[in-house]
Amino acid sequence: MFNLFGRSKPQSNLPAPTALQQQRHKQIETLKTFNQNVCELRRDVEYRVTCSINNVTISLNIQLPPEFPKDRPIVVVSPPLRHPWVNEQMVVTGCPGINSFSVHTDLGRVIRTIIDEFKNNPPQILPPVSAGGQLPYPSHPPQYMGASSPYPTTSYPSSTSSYMPQVPMPTLPSTSTTTTPTPRPEIRVQGNFSPVPFKYKMPDIPESFDEVNSLSVADMKELHDNETKVVDLFSSLPQCQQLYQDRDKLNDATEELARQNLDKQPMLELKKKELIEKVEEQNELRRMFDKSSQRQNDLMDQFKPAMIQANLKVAAQQAEEESDVIAEDFLEGKTEIDEFLQKFMEKKSAVPYPPC
Repeated sequence: MFNLFGRSKPQSNLPAPTALQQQRHKQIETLKTFNQNVCELRRDVEYRVTCSINNVTISLNIQLPPEFPKDRPIVVVSPPLRHPWVNEQMVVTGCPGINSFSVHTDLGRVIRTIIDEFKNNPPQILPPVSAGGQLPYPSHPPQYMGASSPYPTTSYPSSTSSYMPQVPMPTLPSTSTTTTPTPRPEIRVQGNFSPVPFKYKMPDIPESFDEVNSLSVADMKELHDNETKVVDLFSSLPQCQQLYQDRDKLNDATEELARQNLDKQPMLELKKKELIEKVEEQNELRRMFDKSSQRQNDLMDQFKPAMIQANLKVAAQQAEEESDVIAEDFLEGKTEIDEFLQKFMEKKSAVPYPPC
């Protein structure tokens, strides 16, 4: 600190980043270099990369343990899906790049490999609700790590609860484990048509026909030689007549059902348009949420005690340098003593000195 008999400038007490921290930052940069849609959930700890597979958005949640990159990262996939590289807890366990991860492996290339694998071999998206009525994908990270594992479980900062309301997960109605056969629906049409069963039942066919048994040998021979009479005979049978009537009813019911489907087409187009608008609205809300999350993380980092102390040290050093210039001007006779005391004390009292 400057005094009238000499000067000395304060030295910074901020520790230099370790080699492990430098490697960690380098790995994070490769993640942003080789992939798009990278969102920082917690600085240097958790990131999310999204990709689109067959019009389905898949998120890769990347968790970096404390000793990363000496310890391999943890990649959790959502929504729930089935793929040879993903286990039942939605953790990527079949990727060779993750299983053999080291300090010389590029994290960005490994995540890019997982995305390429999903594009070349699309995973099967699981239904959103399981048989027990509960969500198949847990609302918290899976507890797949034991007590001796070096990988930490995901724990979000407590400050997030101050600005995000805690909405309870809705409980879906549970379904019975034993499935009961569902009766086949019937096709019902408007008008004078009777209900037509979903599965048509053929009329009973007897083993012999009385109309044929009563014919003489000459009549049988005539039928044998004349195919037209055979067709006429069997067409007049009650069973064939029943078939013709049922066929006409089915034709009429099909035509009426087709007309009803055409009448519903405008409503279907309207619902489709509304669905597209809702999807676009959801995407916009998702982008706003990611932007707000990024802003919140930046503010948290900005107002950390270590960051405030560093900024305070910089401001104190700057004020010290400016006071040195004022003192030099006074010693050289460029300023009066009253002006010197006013400016010098103003600079000295502007920023308090941080503790060493």
